[in-house]
Amino acid sequence: MVTRRSAILLLAALVAAPVAAARANEFHPYDAATVQKAIASGKLVVIHVYAPWRLQCRMQASILDALKDDPAYQGVAFFKVDYDHQKDVVAKLDCPRSTVIAYKGGKEVARMSWGVTRNVVVNVLKAAM
Repeated sequence: MVTRRSAILLLAALVAAPVAAARANEFHPYDAATVQKAIASGKLVVIHVYAPWRLQCRMQASILDALKDDPAYQGVAFFKVDYDHQKDVVAKLDCPRSTVIAYKGGKEVARMSWGVTRNVVVNVLKAAM
């Protein structure tokens, strides 16, 4: 017999499950230790070097935001580098703003700067698949 409390807990779990799944592919702020751990694990990793005042960055972010929830990219770890406030990371990555970098198997497999079409961004993500 299902108690009222059990039913409420089950309902809460069912409601929370899609929310947890939806957040699985959120962009996370770049943290060197976290990113290095993800890359070293062989996990698929995408890094977006982003400056909010750049039109190209905003266009890439819009495309990536739409793609990150696509089931094809489930399990990809997405990170965003703040171009204006993380200059040390930008220098280490040796890239300009508006850059998308993909890692697979612990190694960089694709990189693109300035591209603003869906196809160009998808090609970088496909390289990590």
